[in-house]
Amino acid sequence: MAKSRREDPTLSLPAEAQILGSVRLVVAPGGPDERRVPIATALGRGPVVIGSAPEVDVVIDDPHVSGRHCELRVVPGGLQVSDLGSLNGTKVQGVAVQAALLEPGAVITLGTTHLLYERVTDEESAATRPGSTSGIGESSEIGLDGPSRFGGAIGSSTAMRRVFAVLHRLAPTDLTLTILGETGTGKDVLARAVHEASSRAGGPFVVFDCGAAAPTLIESQLFGHQRGAFTGAHDDHQGAFERANRGTLFLDEIGELSLDLQPKLLRVIEQRRVGRLGSQAERPVDVRVLCATNRDLEREVAEGRFRQDLFFRINMAVVRLPPLRERRDDLVALVNHFAGERELKVSSEAMAILTSYEWPGNVRELRNVILSAAAVSDGQFLRPRDFILFSGGSGAGAPGAGGRPRAPDLDGMQLAGRTLEQIESTAIRQTLQHCGGNKTKAARALGIAPSTLYAKLKKYLLAD
Repeated sequence: MAKSRREDPTLSLPAEAQILGSVRLVVAPGGPDERRVPIATALGRGPVVIGSAPEVDVVIDDPHVSGRHCELRVVPGGLQVSDLGSLNGTKVQGVAVQAALLEPGAVITLGTTHLLYERVTDEESAATRPGSTSGIGESSEIGLDGPSRFGGAIGSSTAMRRVFAVLHRLAPTDLTLTILGETGTGKDVLARAVHEASSRAGGPFVVFDCGAAAPTLIESQLFGHQRGAFTGAHDDHQGAFERANRGTLFLDEIGELSLDLQPKLLRVIEQRRVGRLGSQAERPVDVRVLCATNRDLEREVAEGRFRQDLFFRINMAVVRLPPLRERRDDLVALVNHFAGERELKVSSEAMAILTSYEWPGNVRELRNVILSAAAVSDGQFLRPRDFILFSGGSGAGAPGAGGRPRAPDLDGMQLAGRTLEQIESTAIRQTLQHCGGNKTKAARALGIAPSTLYAKLKKYLLAD
């Protein structure tokens, strides 16, 4: 009987007949330790050995990588990776292999480290500049003249250009991608941009917030249920996986998913088949999975709150999104962008306030502050009096001593002439960003019931 793709120790992937131009490996793509290793010259001399031993061609600093873990060599079909009897094995696109032909965009996983195989165009080759050594005597850095926009995200800082460049390469693949970053950094914006830049752009983009779903309903919402599966299940219900069929499923805050559901999620991701609650049948789903979390998943695994097998499965490609405090070069452009959405400009005095603020809520807080100021502004320019900023319980309406923001002074706000609805909408928006988007905390801070807050969010079109 023919072996299945997963049982076959030799996995053949599409590859061009020969290696043309320059090729490279991107070690730990998207992470803080990312490095780019040109390998064309070394391949011309023979196999390129990868491992943790100091004498190999490409050294990987990972305790789960063997000394001589695997090798790359040019064969008649293209570029082949072969495992060298490593302890933890070699994976290509998440599948364990003894040998496999690679196509550009393939991800090789050794231990907990990912290596992205790329073919470099002549234009990119010309952009090569001196950098840190790769371990095979060639420059490992490529010029960072990457895009300053990716979908709805903008940023011209080096950190964001690097993120955009990596996502531009990963978007056309079907790799499971995890975006790491603090609350408010824009993980959801980039996930949507990845979907829109993929071959699945014509399909659905379904967002499932693992932290917001009710614990008693999360399995039904994720996997679906049959009529009569539980009390209140009056009709058949499609879960998020089925609704995302032929498209992309974005699992936001995946670190919040309970341990008892993680094995079922892993099984669905690997088998691409989903079983509804109350049904013995399974339905095939054609879904690309994107994940995001503000948690340190490696620590969660070490402390037993996140399954290691699921961690490795969603860790095929990882991109870390820097907080706003690490990309302050982008502040002015972001402020002008959000103000421009309301056809407004920002005065130089207000810009000085905004660029001196710490932005604990990241880009989400910045956008909410600009939108709130726009709601109470009475002219073409946003001025200091239009802003309320928070910082650890105190906020900023204008700079105080030492250049730090001072507490907001509502008596100084231009509230006269505003409708109560405008003032209430602004208060709700500001409180939400101050509470990091947590609606329960925001309702408590506003002194209203959560149900009342949800109704007002819908009324003022503030709901996600």
